[in-house]
Amino acid sequence: MQLAARIRPRDLEDFFSAVGKVRDVRIISDRNSRRSKGIAYVEFCEIQSVPLAIGLTGQRLLGVPIIVQASQAEKNRLAAMANNLQKGSGGPMRLYVGSLHFNITEDMLRGIFEPFGKIDNIVLMKDSDTGRSKGYGFITFSDSECARRALEQLNGFELAGRPMRVGQVTERPDGGTDITFPDGDQELDLGSASGRLQLMAKLAEGSGIQLPTAAAAAQAAALQLNGAVPLGALNPAALTALSPALNLASQCFQLSSLFTPPTM
Repeated sequence: MQLAARIRPRDLEDFFSAVGKVRDVRIISDRNSRRSKGIAYVEFCEIQSVPLAIGLTGQRLLGVPIIVQASQAEKNRLAAMANNLQKGSGGPMRLYVGSLHFNITEDMLRGIFEPFGKIDNIVLMKDSDTGRSKGYGFITFSDSECARRALEQLNGFELAGRPMRVGQVTERPDGGTDITFPDGDQELDLGSASGRLQLMAKLAEGSGIQLPTAAAAAQAAALQLNGAVPLGALNPAALTALSPALNLASQCFQLSSLFTPPTM
């Protein structure tokens, strides 16, 4: 990055927090003078924030237009992952684990997945406000073959009354993330709205949770707009989603006057 000489780590953290949660900021300084070289590294908690940060190129920070680029280390990491996928063996592999009961912890997941091989990292996604699990997470195996065995054996495995959804995570060079489920399930693009809707539908399968009408209709509409299904195959709810106004019936009802004494 091209930075002002007086820049501080806090300035960079505040600036880049607009596109995602910042994990670490390091400013490169001269060993002798300790003055900034105008270069810094910013690490985000989520890879989806990287392309958004690159989009900030040209914005002024402390009066200086900055230049944002993916670090060489990040490029090498993505290239290594792509190479490992092409080889079909060796190297780390990241798995998506969803449809989890909200009481499931990272230690519980480790106890289930670790028998298949060494695990580098387990991240259970949690609500930033409540600290409660969101019902999904990511597990990184040291060896891709171990990850594939876990994927084959544990996808659909019932945990706390819910069948787990386990898929392979592929990170694209543009910063997007795809999830591919086994058994011929469709690849999902988490970088698009339709992909997220499809993921919602898959997580709802077998969990006892009904997909909201609006989400189901929007999913069907998105498939039609993408040419995945013909217009005639859509149900009325999906056709309604294609119109500007979407009228939804409430799924709630009210009970009143249950204890009103009878009048004579």
